Amino acid sequence: MKFLELNKKRHAIKHFTDQAVDIKDVRTAIEIATLAPSAHNIQPWKFVVVKERKQQLAEVMYGGNKDQAQEAQYVIAIFSDTDLPKRSRKIARNGVKILSDDALSRYMQAYPTMFQQFSPQVTSDYLALNIGLVTMNLVLALTDQGLASNIFLGFDKTKVNEVLEIDHRFRPEVLVTVGYSDEKAEPTYRLPVDDIMEVR
Repeated sequence: MKFLELNKKRHAIKHFTDQAVDIKDVRTAIEIATLAPSAHNIQPWKFVVVKERKQQLAEVMYGGNKDQAQEAQYVIAIFSDTDLPKRSRKIARNGVKILSDDALSRYMQAYPTMFQQFSPQVTSDYLALNIGLVTMNLVLALTDQGLASNIFLGFDKTKVNEVLEIDHRFRPEVLVTVGYSDEKAEPTYRLPVDDIMEVR
């Protein structure tokens, strides 16, 4: 599918059928999503695919998000890794056969030192940017496989780790509902490019 067509086909879908989704298709979409760019190639993301604990997770969602989560076949919880030095060293360990000596040195020493100097706000902004990139890639990958999805923030972030038994090192960022749908999505209005673009 061409990229323009793929983007036009992707919509926020909030109602799902009871048609089963193969977990292999979800795994493939996540694998594709992780090809997203990330600052310093740190890839500070963690995906938790929720099926059995979907009801418990729905209980910490707000408003209509609870209903759509219950209808969806899966909810993907996307977390960021707040321990950036540790994530950096993990990339070095896993990529030791691929990375150059200079790259290994950056991941083992330079980047961890840099991350330790980040203020809490800079760290938060850094993580949010990276999660936004990978989340967009994820919903496009799901769309390409004929799956419907919706991204939302309306949930109690203080309770997600406990519900899913995830180490608090990982910060819950967004939830993505996934399933099949026969809902007819209305095209959404987009501002004209000339309203949002300037050349100087």
